[in-house]
Amino acid sequence: MWLRALSLTQFRNYARLEWRLEPRVMIVYGGNAQGKTNLLEAIAYAAMGHSFRTPSDRELIHWSAWQDPMPFARVIAEFVRKDGPVRLELTLVAEGGIPSRPTLTPEAASIRKQVRINGVPHRVLDLFGQAAVVLFTPQDVEVVGGPPVERRRLLDLLIAQTSAAFARTLTAYQRALAQRNALLRQLQEEGGDPAQLDLWDEAVARYGAPLMDQRARALRAIARYAEDIHKALSGGEPMFLHYVPGLDPFQVEGQMALGGMTWGQTLPEDELREAFRRALLRERALDIRRGTTRIGPHRDDLRFVVDGVDLGLYGSRGQQRTAILAFKLAAARWLTSIFQESPVLLLDEVMAELDGERRRYLLRALGDVEQAILTAADPMLFEPEFRERVRRFVVQAGFLREAH
Repeated sequence: MWLRALSLTQFRNYARLEWRLEPRVMIVYGGNAQGKTNLLEAIAYAAMGHSFRTPSDRELIHWSAWQDPMPFARVIAEFVRKDGPVRLELTLVAEGGIPSRPTLTPEAASIRKQVRINGVPHRVLDLFGQAAVVLFTPQDVEVVGGPPVERRRLLDLLIAQTSAAFARTLTAYQRALAQRNALLRQLQEEGGDPAQLDLWDEAVARYGAPLMDQRARALRAIARYAEDIHKALSGGEPMFLHYVPGLDPFQVEGQMALGGMTWGQTLPEDELREAFRRALLRERALDIRRGTTRIGPHRDDLRFVVDGVDLGLYGSRGQQRTAILAFKLAAARWLTSIFQESPVLLLDEVMAELDGERRRYLLRALGDVEQAILTAADPMLFEPEFRERVRRFVVQAGFLREAH
């Protein structure tokens, strides 16, 4: 698949942009804070409905738009897929404030997000599955050794792009978990009948079981690609991806625990759901004392292991960078196997972070995808032959033009 057109209105530092693209490799270069990353952010935002840089949609609205009575920002992305084009439109409208103020400030505003798919109103979650992108940023290296929530988010966003149902299940699980935790705190502080938790135990288990099952299955598939890619990047060292579940059903059932990549291969989803429910019941007293749910997919983790060494704990910065690069390239291959067409690759200033050998491997890998968009402050990072055969653009202060 590939991105055919991108239209931005009042998005970040782009007051207005109309960009026509082709199914090929493209480089966008320019100085710092000129708008390179904002372009990639807009594309990923259209595909997934959220920013990879900020949790606040307010920051996406152009500064000058806040002088208008109703500030807004709009992103329209047209993707071409095997089964036809799809037009994804997201509009952010700032509302609220007080009548005595002529303009609305970001701090006082509430943001309403409107989504249209092929002109028809939809929920944000319906964006998942419409298009697939794989994003590389210099900050990705922090995921390997950072908190588990970042690694869960990395995996969940990949799975959600293949299935809007997964995204809806994840949202339902988070809501059920929040309700269970609220009741646990109430029982902790005020007492009451613990049987009140039965309803939320059932809901948490019902939504949590498929999350763990799909995470384990997806990671096994990605790991098969990542092992060979890491070998090529590191001079022969295979990398293993280990899923560490927040619930081990084999321990729950009193059997020997199965670790690493074998998890999830034995229990069907309905049996996993029942095992989860029984585990919640078994841990109920301690959960009430702690006021929180201590087991479940919200405690899942995935680890990057090379030669028996957990890179998140003991890996060097270079090893972690190689690991996340191998993971992202493996994820692209996995998405290709699901969609039967390659995702759009978005690479933000990644070349400057790599040595010559890894740079060359990455550029060769671009031959396997239909479209890739790279940003760089310095186009000289690319070999002359590569620069000549790709399409090049220059961005300056929110204005994009083709380089000749």
